[in-house]
Amino acid sequence: MDGYRKASVGKEGSGPLQFKHPKGIAISPITGQVYIAEYSNHRIQVLNPDLTFSHSFGNKGSANGQFQSPTDIAIDSQGLVYVTDCWNHRIQKFSPDGKFVGQFGCFGFGPGQLNYPIGITIDTAATGLVYVSEEGNHRISVFTSDGVFVSKFGSYGSNIDQFNCPCGLTFDKDGFLYVCDYSNRRLVVY
Repeated sequence: MDGYRKASVGKEGSGPLQFKHPKGIAISPITGQVYIAEYSNHRIQVLNPDLTFSHSFGNKGSANGQFQSPTDIAIDSQGLVYVTDCWNHRIQKFSPDGKFVGQFGCFGFGPGQLNYPIGITIDTAATGLVYVSEEGNHRISVFTSDGVFVSKFGSYGSNIDQFNCPCGLTFDKDGFLYVCDYSNRRLVVY
């Protein structure tokens, strides 16, 4: 990458190739399509690899396939799309063409419950587990791809094992998990 812009698409609005507060982005490892989570349009917009409009899915609400401010997207090795549905306190799962497949999580503080899920990533190189950062619970929750709760780590604070509003997270090629600890102003690696 040379730092020079190769392309730019979009403008403010709610039509195709129009955006209102795009927050999260993921590229399908299978099709190369670009999935964009739009926080204020409450939808996922999908672009082809040449950045032309393909389709979008979702609208504002709390029913299956609806969103209240989606913030991030992860795509597994089979092309299934996972979306952090922040204000509905859940993760929704979709087929590549946007058909609702399932959901997991609900508002709360206990194991398997979510409180403002912000970021999501999948350990596609090893376990296939889904990692979700929770701004409200100041932790990372881990699920199977079917939404079965596996574990959680972190709590509110500034110690090395704590978070203050964790947000973006991703895995590197060696399997290390990187977490942006927003209000502690640091990057943490596991």
